[in-house]
Amino acid sequence: MHKSSLEKFIESVRQNWQGLNTNSVLKCRSLLVDLAKTSADEPWLAQIHAQRPASIELYSDTDWGFKLLAHTEPQGLYRAPHDHGEGWVLYAPQYGELEITTYKQITARNGQTNLIGRGAEILTAGQCKVYLPRDIHDTRCLSDYLVQFRFTSCDFKLEKQQGRMIEFASTSI
Repeated sequence: MHKSSLEKFIESVRQNWQGLNTNSVLKCRSLLVDLAKTSADEPWLAQIHAQRPASIELYSDTDWGFKLLAHTEPQGLYRAPHDHGEGWVLYAPQYGELEITTYKQITARNGQTNLIGRGAEILTAGQCKVYLPRDIHDTRCLSDYLVQFRFTSCDFKLEKQQGRMIEFASTSI
């Protein structure tokens, strides 16, 4: 039986999972790049393009806790600066363009804390970017729509519920 690119991705991640270390990050990144290059003709991916769900869980690992999600975003959708708590994430557009700006939280001598932008990068289909625990970033969909894979080390809903995931209202805190 022929395995889909999604099945191959899941199998390979499970075989190579080691948690947060350089080997896992680089291997997962390489595998997600390959997945992002999947033809939209594969039935599971064709369905995502046709239905354009805001978010769909493609896989959740009951042993290790990592997740693979697909997100579809309309042009201009902006997600304010945030981190993912103790979790880490990989973003990989499969279709479209995603602008991501990274930030560092800085407290000045006068006690005022701000987010300082490091600059924006544009990710296109087949590229992948890694965000480690506490990396602050925002996202904006630049294309007519975006299909992106988001591979997470854990359940970010739990990170948010337990107060570890921070969402910033603006760059001035």
